[in-house]
Amino acid sequence: MAFTQKSRGRGLRGALLVSMCLCSLWSLTSRTFTQTEQVTEDASGLVKLVGGHPLIFTFLSMALCGALCYTENSTTAKLDFDKRDYFTFQLIQNILCFASGLINALCIFDMGMTVSHQSGNTSHTGRLIMAGGAKFGHLLAAFCFGSFFAGYSKSDTELIYSGKNSPNLLASALAVVAGCLVHYCKEHSGEGNDNTSECLLLFAFSQGIMNGITRRCQTLPICTTHFTGYLTDVGTLLGWCVRDGEMGEKFQKAMLFAAGILFFGLGGVAAKELHESYNMQAALISAALVAAVAGGLGAVNK
Repeated sequence: MAFTQKSRGRGLRGALLVSMCLCSLWSLTSRTFTQTEQVTEDASGLVKLVGGHPLIFTFLSMALCGALCYTENSTTAKLDFDKRDYFTFQLIQNILCFASGLINALCIFDMGMTVSHQSGNTSHTGRLIMAGGAKFGHLLAAFCFGSFFAGYSKSDTELIYSGKNSPNLLASALAVVAGCLVHYCKEHSGEGNDNTSECLLLFAFSQGIMNGITRRCQTLPICTTHFTGYLTDVGTLLGWCVRDGEMGEKFQKAMLFAAGILFFGLGGVAAKELHESYNMQAALISAALVAAVAGGLGAVNK
């Protein structure tokens, strides 16, 4: 009976993933939602409302996502690395890395800004401190604010690897949807989007929540939004493997980190193919993938 319920649960989560991806693709092929022409005279009331007050909508969306984070109330026991199902553990990491890479690259193509990795934004804030650096500082603050919610809500960092619902990760997905809505409404209300667009704050906020969860995984710190640390770990772990002549757990971890880097890059490839036709609304694919993982895509224990 327990096995049947478990199988049904996984089947339901698989169906959720497929349906959300199909909904995203449907949205992308709908001219009424993805067309990037500068405004229209018959813009709806919602478009005018959000497009005319994007910062207010952004802050309200962050507050809503924060409230969703705070509904999380669970504690999952730590599992050692050798007790994880390696394939599924890597799969969940790779999905989130791909989703983050897609969002980040879309923001680069569309508005010339990065929202997932913040090293460059920190340098730009410093070098342009008296000449427009504030827009980079705002992204740093938004990313940190997302991580703040992940910490304040005491997010269970094991939920997404245990086949359980994660309100924090769902909040990250909703922030992406809200960012797409802000971008769309500004585009179609005549405001347009540049490197100071409020939607960037929501995208950075979403990445802060996500990384605030995965980075504190008790089994192994997982980074889904930036990879300087991963590159260091891959090199260090492979160096240990070569020195000791062993291909055990250290090699598995090195390959896990290398896969994360690869899938973040593949997100960039996808962004290049999607942006010209679908603009920032292609980020809805990322939102669907992250929401599927938040819904408990699969348990990663043996």
